[in-house]
Amino acid sequence: MRPLQRLLVFAVVACGVAVGSGRSSQEDADADKFYKVVNGKADARTYNGYRRYHAGCNHCHGPDGVGSTFASSLVNRPLDIETFRRVVRDGQSTSGSSIMKGFANDPNFAPYIDDIYAYLQARADGALGRGRPKRVEP
Repeated sequence: MRPLQRLLVFAVVACGVAVGSGRSSQEDADADKFYKVVNGKADARTYNGYRRYHAGCNHCHGPDGVGSTFASSLVNRPLDIETFRRVVRDGQSTSGSSIMKGFANDPNFAPYIDDIYAYLQARADGALGRGRPKRVEP
């Protein structure tokens, strides 16, 4: 095979692989999102996360996850999902006197950790503003 033919075959194969993947970079980015916000309205998981967050987390982490004098912001520098799950389940202590208890045995929070994460991720990404989000109707 001539060098030009090899180059042409390589280009066709490379193009086929790139087109054949079928996923855009936006789709790849969306796959990492736990939330879905449509026209400013939150899906059921994200809305439930808002409710759960404001039932217990906002007392220390501030309204809408912005932080307070007691605990850090959860939207300025969000944790990855595995770290978030571990901290919520097991708690965390920092140097000094600040200690967060674990919620592994709390039926109001333990089953909904991913929902809370979805809400905070939407806040961190700017997909949801402050305050109670509107819900996407089922």
